[in-house]
Amino acid sequence: MARALVILLLSIALGASSRRAAAAAPEAAADLNDTFRDMWERFRGHRPPAAPPAGDASALGRLVSWNVQALGRKASKAKKDALRLTLGSALAGAGSAILAAQEVANDKGAETLSRQLPGGGRGWTMSFEDTSAAMNNAIFAGPGVTVNCSGNLELEGVRHTPHMAHVTVGSVDFTVLSVHLSYAKGDASASVAELQVIMDWVRERAAQPGADPDFIIAGDFNLPTGRGKELSVRSTDRSWGPIEDALGPGFTALVDEPTSRRGRQGSANNYDHFLVSDDFLEEELVVAGAVNTAEVELAEREAGTRASDHYPIALTFRKAGAGRDGRAVALDGTSICR
Repeated sequence: MARALVILLLSIALGASSRRAAAAAPEAAADLNDTFRDMWERFRGHRPPAAPPAGDASALGRLVSWNVQALGRKASKAKKDALRLTLGSALAGAGSAILAAQEVANDKGAETLSRQLPGGGRGWTMSFEDTSAAMNNAIFAGPGVTVNCSGNLELEGVRHTPHMAHVTVGSVDFTVLSVHLSYAKGDASASVAELQVIMDWVRERAAQPGADPDFIIAGDFNLPTGRGKELSVRSTDRSWGPIEDALGPGFTALVDEPTSRRGRQGSANNYDHFLVSDDFLEEELVVAGAVNTAEVELAEREAGTRASDHYPIALTFRKAGAGRDGRAVALDGTSICR
């Protein structure tokens, strides 16, 4: 009923536009479909992620986070093709790129994933440490990205071991964590407890003298943002509280779009995020959001299988020039590596 009503209202609103377009160029009339679709998405509460600034790609870098769904020793050719095509789309045009991956089952899975990166993984640095568990985290740094130090974080009370790397990209450096919080059959309290342990580690490191204040915790949190919960299938689940309630001060949760998937197409719940420190938010951040899901689904149709039960998310950051605060971005140092 709600959709029928809004379609009626939008049809009336667009009627005048349609009549004007009929006398205009054919391409102008064709744009009406895009206009209608965008208005419908906005009515439902979805917002297309903002595009990064045009014309200064050399000053930008990109961080992609993706739960690759139990990638291990038996990945089929179709799965590899779907991974490669999706990563190619998500990382297209990124002069400097980093991938934070979740659910990498073992060494073989990490090697398989590395070969699906642009250029077949040539020039990329793989940072991965296998564990006895099947849901490991990994970080891959592309050409032009220096990994100053990296390794697993053995944190008591966190089931899936987070992976950390401190990287330098152009004139900026920061610490990135790839994490996957426990799902526990949807029990949000398990995810919240693990997040608090991880954030205690991050804040302890950030408080050390001379520490780099720029942190990004990327991954599958199985928790929504406040806005993301409204857009999710689990919107009425009272026990599934917003991640902001557990995050605490000094960090912001980015990406409101639902990115866990329901079947071959369509998304269900808002699980995947970037948690960024205030310093990074105010200085280096450009934009963050889900990747183009239509391009992912196109890649999967070409490959003949679904790449993962999650869509990737992407964050664009400034690696040179003036940041959001108007000051030139600059290196902070590698004290976290000591």
